[in-house]
Amino acid sequence: MPDEKNYKFKEDATISFIVCHMQKFHKNDVAPVERENERDENYISDNPQIDRARTKDNYHIIGGYGTYTDFINNRLKELNLSPRKDAVVTNSFVVGSDKTFFSGLPKALQYEFFTDCTKFFAERYGKENIISAVVHLDETTPHMHLNLMPITSDGRLCSKQLFDKTQLQKLQTDFYEEVGKKYGLERGKEGSQQKHLSTAEFKAKKIIEQAETIRQENQIYADALEEAKSGEFFRNKSKLKQQAIAAVAENADLKKRLDKSMSETLEYAKKAEALERQKDTDSHYARIGKTLAKNNPKEYERIIRGKPKTIGNFFDSVLSLFTPEVTRQVPRLQQIEAELEEERKKQEKQSKNNNNNYK
Repeated sequence: MPDEKNYKFKEDATISFIVCHMQKFHKNDVAPVERENERDENYISDNPQIDRARTKDNYHIIGGYGTYTDFINNRLKELNLSPRKDAVVTNSFVVGSDKTFFSGLPKALQYEFFTDCTKFFAERYGKENIISAVVHLDETTPHMHLNLMPITSDGRLCSKQLFDKTQLQKLQTDFYEEVGKKYGLERGKEGSQQKHLSTAEFKAKKIIEQAETIRQENQIYADALEEAKSGEFFRNKSKLKQQAIAAVAENADLKKRLDKSMSETLEYAKKAEALERQKDTDSHYARIGKTLAKNNPKEYERIIRGKPKTIGNFFDSVLSLFTPEVTRQVPRLQQIEAELEEERKKQEKQSKNNNNNYK
C-alpha cells in the first residue's frame, strides 16, 4: 500500500468523479434514516452489499452521540422554531467517489478526504447544524452519510431556500473546486438535469445498468450461436473459440446450445466426408462393372443376379474374371486401398482433434 506522504492522486488515465447526492426528509422519516446511518452489529438490513463483519469499521467525523430526533428537537428549541409537520428537517447527503479512487488509498488519506468533505459542509451550512457525518466501510465502496438541518443564515428552517436548483448546482461546483480538485477527482456534467437519487434509487439504477451490460454481452453470445448454426466457425475458428470461452464463463445455458450446435455441424461434416469417400469408391467399382459387362456379359449377368451384399463382394467376385494382365495389378490396387484407408484414418483423427479444440 502506498505511503500517504508519497501518494499521488490520479496516477493513471482512469477518471474518477466526486460524488454528492442529496435527499430531503421530514420529521417522521428521521428514525429510519438514523437506523440506516448509525447501524451497529445488531442492525438488520435486506441490503446484500452490507458486510456485517465490517460494520465495526464504520466511523464518525461528527456525531455518534444522542439520537437524530433529540438533536433536531434541541436545535429547534434553541432557535425558537415550530415548523409545520410537513417541513423538511433533514437534508441527507451521500458523498464520496468510486471504487477505483479508494482502491489502494491509505487509511490516513481516506480519513483526510472525508474530513475535508465534512469541513466543506460545516463552513457552508454551519457545524452546529450537522447532525452526523458517518463513514461506511462495510459496503462495496467507502462513502459518507452527512445529515444536516437546513437552517438559513437568519435562523429559519428552510430547505427550499438553501437547496433549490440553482443552489444545488452551485453546491456541486464549489464542492468540486474545494474538495474534488485536491484529490484529483472530476466534476460531473455541469447543468445536468439528472435528479438527485436516494441511496435505494441509486443502487437500483446501478443494478439496472449492470443488467443492461449483461444483456448486451448475451447478445454477442447469441450472435456467436447463430454463426455456429450456419457453419460460420469453419471459416473463422479463432473467433468462435474466443466466443465459446466467453459463453462458458458467462452463460452456461448458451454454452450447452453452442456445444450442441458445434457437435451437430461437425457430425454433418463427418457424414459429408464419408459420403464423398463412398462416392469415389462407388465410382471406382462402377468402372470395373462396366468393363466386365462389356468383356464378359454372361458372367456379369450371373453376378448381378447373385445380388452381392456389398460392392466389395461384387469386386471380389469379378476379380478372377479379369485377364492375367489385370490380375497382376491386384497388389498395386491393394496398396492403393491401404493408402486410402490410412488417409481416411488420418482425416478422422484430425476431425476429432478439431472437435476437442472447440470444447
